[in-house]
Amino acid sequence: MALELVDLVKAFPGADAAHPAVDRVSLTIERGSFVSLIGSSGCGKTTTLRMIAGLEFPDRGRILHEGRDVTLVPTSERGMRMMFQDYALFPHMTVGENVAFGLRLRRQRGRHTAGEIDRLVDEQLERVHLPGLRGRKPAELSGGQRQRVALARALITDPEVLLFDEPLGALDAGLRRAMQFELKRLHAELGKTFVYVTHDQHEALAMSDRIAVMHAGRVLQYATPEDIYFTPRTRYVARFVGSANLLDGVLVDADRRVGRVRLPNGSVIEGSAPEDAPAGTRVAAVIRADRIEIRPAGSTDAVRGTVQERLFLGTHDEFLVRLDGLDADVSVHRPTGTGGAISVGDPVGLAWQPENVRVLSE
Repeated sequence: MALELVDLVKAFPGADAAHPAVDRVSLTIERGSFVSLIGSSGCGKTTTLRMIAGLEFPDRGRILHEGRDVTLVPTSERGMRMMFQDYALFPHMTVGENVAFGLRLRRQRGRHTAGEIDRLVDEQLERVHLPGLRGRKPAELSGGQRQRVALARALITDPEVLLFDEPLGALDAGLRRAMQFELKRLHAELGKTFVYVTHDQHEALAMSDRIAVMHAGRVLQYATPEDIYFTPRTRYVARFVGSANLLDGVLVDADRRVGRVRLPNGSVIEGSAPEDAPAGTRVAAVIRADRIEIRPAGSTDAVRGTVQERLFLGTHDEFLVRLDGLDADVSVHRPTGTGGAISVGDPVGLAWQPENVRVLSE
């Protein structure tokens, strides 16, 4: 393993001691993997990243890097580099000077000659597609170019682990998407371990090998993007990642594979059985918006409802459908241009396959 976090706890002065910023977080991160920490503001993801970097020290727990305990090791001796959302470039330095900064510190200790530094700066600027810009100042660059300079500066010291704290948050949508592809390309090319903090669940799903979903200082689920999306373990994970509908009901019965949930309007939904939940347990049936089919009202094997809203989102339409007898709206995604015309106020039927329903008791 490249990194192992063991029961990390961090509380800040003046905060509620019963609810630390990071509360017994344990993770194992494989060498060369791309791992994202996601969650809403205040969930503890950035504090966890800063502890990995050595910018904060845990109150309890350990951080192991390649089996070595680095919990109290200074940042400069951990073999890691961190990229920040604000880029942290020196405004008085040129692009080349910013990229070379870490190596020039090493040169003072006799590790690199001036010629070697110039060659390595050119190599990194080529790698991030910024050749010919080494003489410019950060103020003369676009946001995307400044982000690439920060990335080149992080890469030039050849760190074993790269840490990213919301590095794309300040970019517009187009640049953000382009940089996602760029980071994926660099990860595949370099084979380094990337640990990435973001609040954007779509970004994490697109880029990561594994995702840790955090809430209130704890890791609720650590799994592949596919598992996080299709088999969430808690209601929070289901709501935070993707567009999920949670329909509350009571577990009628369950065998090893199938659970049957009775909704307040009497409808029964079948889905994956929750673990160790007896009949009568309050549960939620989780159905992704893109796994629901809209059918004509009165269709057999469909739950009836009425369209409350319709949103055109380019690639798909989103409908909010109020199920008959329930005070809840269900979100449904349908690819643009498919099916017949549907308007607000139309009665419809909603249908889904049991394998696309996740029953949660938490």
